[in-house]
Amino acid sequence: MDNETSTVPDTVRTRVCYLFAALYLLASILTVTTNGLLLLVIFKDPLQCFRRPFAVFIAGLATTDFLFGAVGDTITAKNKIYCAMNEDGETTFYYVMDYFIDNSATVLVVALSVDRLLAVAFPIFYRCTVRNTHAALVVVCAWVYSLSFSLIQLTNVPEDIYDTVDVHLHVTFALTTTGIIYCIIYRTIRKRRKFFLGANETATRRTNQRLKSFKSEKESALTAFLILLALVMTQIPYLAMIVLRANCKSCLVTTWYFICQECADFLLCVSAIANPVLYGWRVKQFQRSFMVVFCGKKTRNTELEKSRDTTFEKTLELD
Repeated sequence: MDNETSTVPDTVRTRVCYLFAALYLLASILTVTTNGLLLLVIFKDPLQCFRRPFAVFIAGLATTDFLFGAVGDTITAKNKIYCAMNEDGETTFYYVMDYFIDNSATVLVVALSVDRLLAVAFPIFYRCTVRNTHAALVVVCAWVYSLSFSLIQLTNVPEDIYDTVDVHLHVTFALTTTGIIYCIIYRTIRKRRKFFLGANETATRRTNQRLKSFKSEKESALTAFLILLALVMTQIPYLAMIVLRANCKSCLVTTWYFICQECADFLLCVSAIANPVLYGWRVKQFQRSFMVVFCGKKTRNTELEKSRDTTFEKTLELD
C-alpha cells in the first residue's frame, strides 16, 4: 500500500485522509442514528404492523447497517487518521469485520429479494408457509455464513484469490441473481395487475381483500428493489476501481487514482444510511409507527387502521 501511494504528495494525502476521516465519522453518526431509530420502531411496533417476515429481513438488514456504522465506519475513520500520518492502522480485526459486514448486507439483500419473489409469485404458499421464525433463521444463517467467509482470509489462502472469489460471489453473482429475481417479480406483478383490473367489475369482498394484499406486496417489492438499487449504485464505482487496478498497474501510484479509490470506498457506506430512509419513505406503516413512538400521535384513525389490518390478516389466513 505504501508503494502504491508513494508518489502522492504528502500535503494531498494528508488533506484527503483527514477529509475522509471526518466523512466516515459523520457517516457513522448518521448510520447509527437512522438504523437505531428504525430498529426501535420495529421493536416497539405500536401499531402491530411489523409482524411479518418482510419486517424481520428489514430488521436484520438494519442491524447489519447499524454495525456498519458503529464498528466499520469508526474503525475506517481511525485508519484514515493513520493514513494522514503516513502510517498503516489497519488490523486483522478490521479486515474480518469489513468483509463480514459488507457480505452480510449483500446476502441479506438477496434473501430479501427471494422473500419478495415468493410473496408476489406464490402469495397463498407464502402466507401459509413462511413465518417470522423462518425469516429470522435465514438472517442468522446469513450472518454465520458471512463471518465464516471473512475468517477464511486468516488462513493461507492467497489474497488475490480470496478477493477474486469474494468479488465474483458477493458482487457479480449476487447482483446478477437479484436482477433476474426482480425481472420475474416485475413480470408477475404485471400479469396479476391485469387480472385484478379485469375483475374490478365483478369484484367481491374476497377479491378486494386479495387486491389489497397484492398492493401491499407490490409496495414491499418496490421498497426492496430500491434498497437493491442503492446497493448497486454504491458498488459500481468500487467495481470500476477493481477493474482499473487489474488493468492499469501504472495508475496505482497516481494522485487521481488515490483520490478516486478513497471516494469509491466511501460510497460503500452510503447504502447503510440510505436503507432506513428508503424504508421510512416508502412504508406508510413505519411513518405512522414513528409518529406514535416519538410524538405520541395515536389517533382514532390509526386505531381503526390497526383493527382493520388485524381483521384483514385473519381473513387472508382463512383463505
